[in-house]
Amino acid sequence: HLLFVFYIIIFIFVSHRIFYRSESISLYLYYTKKICIMIQIALVGETPQVVEEGIRKNVPEKLFILHTKNESRYKFQDVAKRLKRKIVSEYQIPTELVMVGAYDTNDVIHKILKIIAKERKQSKSLERSDFAINITGGTKAMVAAAATASYIAGSRLYYVLLPEEARGKDLVKELPVPSIPRNDSRGNTTKTTSIVLQFIGKLGKTNNSLLLHKLQDSRKITKLTPQKLYYHLQKLEANNLITITRGWVHGTNPRTGQPRINRTLTTIELTVQGEYYAEFPDLVGNIV
Repeated sequence: HLLFVFYIIIFIFVSHRIFYRSESISLYLYYTKKICIMIQIALVGETPQVVEEGIRKNVPEKLFILHTKNESRYKFQDVAKRLKRKIVSEYQIPTELVMVGAYDTNDVIHKILKIIAKERKQSKSLERSDFAINITGGTKAMVAAAATASYIAGSRLYYVLLPEEARGKDLVKELPVPSIPRNDSRGNTTKTTSIVLQFIGKLGKTNNSLLLHKLQDSRKITKLTPQKLYYHLQKLEANNLITITRGWVHGTNPRTGQPRINRTLTTIELTVQGEYYAEFPDLVGNIV
């Protein structure tokens, strides 16, 4: 009987320790997220430990790992998969893998902005500062693109030092990100400019006459005149979001084979930067 009682006591003690430890971790994660809800986006290369160090410093609600495809010298995708399993198992953090081009900066920027836009759409309470991008891993092209995406989105940006580099210091370093003015005193005017930009994005290459008619037909902008449209186009061009060139090519001359150009119209196209702003207007805000 005494032996039976002893086993019961041992069982209760061990169960309590396990339960207490599990509860402690759960409570820590719960209250940490309540205090600072954060979604992390991390680049991973040949040093996956920096991703772990980043989530230890600030426990995220969700983690996105950006990785490249396997190569003969290093299996980047396989490493990312193992890292995901470890993080989900040991840290209980929902983790998603996103493959990007190692040297395709546009791909990296687009996918980061898409992640942020999707998460903000699903959770209206998320602010720009609730997103943090760890730029430690990946190629230099990926790092540059991720930093650009951070600037456009207004997110936080950080870098993780390796232990041999830090020498006892804090391994996680938050980097300053210049802020973009998100609004001006003329809220309606700025909103109109954003709508014009979105329509240019939908039309692709367009001209001032076609753009004016499309905007008027949509009725998203009231009392839009050619003069008002020109004002908004000038703002977009000044911020390097569009290019405006004199003339509009419409077919070819059957006799000469030369392109027909209407000199009374202007050709309007998005720049690379303008493409991001046109596609994610609710994310990037207004810079004009």
